Amino acid sequence: MRWIPLWLLLLGSVLPARAQDTLALPGLRQRLRVLPADTSRVRTLNQLCYGLHDVAPTRALPYGEEAVTLARRLHDQPGLLYSLLYLGSCYANLSDGPHALQLQQQALTLAQQLHHADGIVRSYAGMGGIHHERGDTTSALRNYRLGLEHLREPGVSVRTQLMLLGNLGGLSFYMGHTADGLLYTRRAMQLAHQHGDLSGESVYVGHLGTYYLRQERLDVAEGLLRKALTLAETARNQRVEASQLTMLATVLLLREQTDEAEELARRALALARRISFPERVLDAYDIMAGVNEVRQDYEQAYGWRQLYVALNDTLNSQARLNTLSALQTRYETRAKENQIRLLTQRGQLQQLRNRVLWAVVATLLLGLAGVGALTWKLRRSRQALARHHAALEQANADTRRLAASKDRLYSIVAHDLRGPVTSFVGVTELIDFYLRTGDEEGLRRLPTQVRQSAQHLNGLLDNLLNWAVTQTGELAYEPAVLPLDELLLQATELHQSAAEARQITLSTTAPEGLAAWADAHMSGTVLRNLLGNALRFTPRGGSIHLSAVRAPTTDEVLVQVTDTGSGMSPEQVQALLHPEQEPARRPNGHARSGTGLGWPLCQAFVQRQGGRLQISSRPGLGTTVTFSLPLAKQPAPAPVQHIVTSA
Repeated sequence: MRWIPLWLLLLGSVLPARAQDTLALPGLRQRLRVLPADTSRVRTLNQLCYGLHDVAPTRALPYGEEAVTLARRLHDQPGLLYSLLYLGSCYANLSDGPHALQLQQQALTLAQQLHHADGIVRSYAGMGGIHHERGDTTSALRNYRLGLEHLREPGVSVRTQLMLLGNLGGLSFYMGHTADGLLYTRRAMQLAHQHGDLSGESVYVGHLGTYYLRQERLDVAEGLLRKALTLAETARNQRVEASQLTMLATVLLLREQTDEAEELARRALALARRISFPERVLDAYDIMAGVNEVRQDYEQAYGWRQLYVALNDTLNSQARLNTLSALQTRYETRAKENQIRLLTQRGQLQQLRNRVLWAVVATLLLGLAGVGALTWKLRRSRQALARHHAALEQANADTRRLAASKDRLYSIVAHDLRGPVTSFVGVTELIDFYLRTGDEEGLRRLPTQVRQSAQHLNGLLDNLLNWAVTQTGELAYEPAVLPLDELLLQATELHQSAAEARQITLSTTAPEGLAAWADAHMSGTVLRNLLGNALRFTPRGGSIHLSAVRAPTTDEVLVQVTDTGSGMSPEQVQALLHPEQEPARRPNGHARSGTGLGWPLCQAFVQRQGGRLQISSRPGLGTTVTFSLPLAKQPAPAPVQHIVTSA
């Protein structure tokens, strides 16, 4: 099974855009030039955003942002609903998961207010897809099942039903729930067939074929994929056709039918190049390399593999650039809003000056009787000018702060992403070396290295995106009753496998019923960062203890993370608690290192909730980090001890 592309094994189930959606784009752009700022313009912007969100998400972003802004200004609630849905899909395709989830949640809230069944189902399907992409299968499955509860309600479109059923089928296969995966995929296939959607039917027939390919039932897989290819050719959907060609070529290669496999791969390569579909070009390169390896023509195989590596590096770089471009678009949108606000204030100032001049003329005509009134009006004008001047100064300061935050974000991304990406490049070189030398033991060690690099990169991106949200002022503080025993258990369960691998004991102590009045997302982020640091610097055989107690003198709870690691000197503790004080004099070789965002993010989240964060540490004696949260007024019984992972 070595030649099966990764995208086949993941069984992605996003319904492809119809061919007519893409073909209509030039006409929509032409129409947009003459449309006024009304609801018809919102609909046209939404159509452009949806038509481009999958094939060119960076080009779709400006249309989506303009649609959201215009719909809000016009109070066009149905238009705003789909604007949020399509814009969220754009950011999801650009790997900006947190912002995409925020937009989809706004769409869900609006759809529930409007009792809009189609919007509700699409919101749940969209949020489920984002969670699945981020590896959170539990949240993905929960959202998909919530969407299923509304699937049969009047008003849910066929395309929305196909999207939810297809995504749910793909997730079920991914989680190993084969019966559910077959059920939902076949329902989607039958629904597409009933409504004459040949492209959708081709996609879901192909998914069934891919499932049997994973089960190594190659004869069944070949039959299904040939049917899927015929449907795609009939529908004249070239993107789906290119995908089915590569899948069928993969099956034929595994069956050692190299001649037909090569023919289909070349057809897929030519078609993918013609329609600018680089992912399928990459798969065609991979299949051609596999064909030549089976034929033992290693020189040709090496050439195709070099093309694969070069294009893969290009696609990875382009993906990173697209993500940065999405962030830049968000910054530029806010900058434009600030400019509009400034222009509005200037207009108000000009109107105020005009009123003052008219008052002066009126006062001269009235004579001495108007002197008192003129003085009073001038005094009020000066006060208004002072207030508007202060507002302008504040707006300018905000703009400078946003620019500085953007520059810092770029520098951190450029510096800290290099390490994990370089690690992935090194792994690909090791794969090539071990394959050439036949070192099976070396190949078995590679998954651990890839997993560690991926976990590091995921934690880095999560902190970067959270930090970017705090810097742009979009941080939503939503406190609620937060049971602390559940918070501690969730954190330890997340790091359980890492602790077991290093023979580190994780334990928690929290009184049953003790709860904080806090934001669950912020508190979880703080605890995950602190526990991640403790795991990083605790040696094998060590222990980490998480506890929560009520403060003896204040209405607060204290959450502690205590490790038996190497500890820190007083200078290193001061450098963490006060990073703004003489950064050039920080001691070298301090124990805690990383992106530089985790600790400031913890401080920002704790302070946002009205708490404090403290460190107690000595070299060689471990470290204890304590942060406080407001107490939720609930009784707290005796403490309960949980041992999560033992050495």
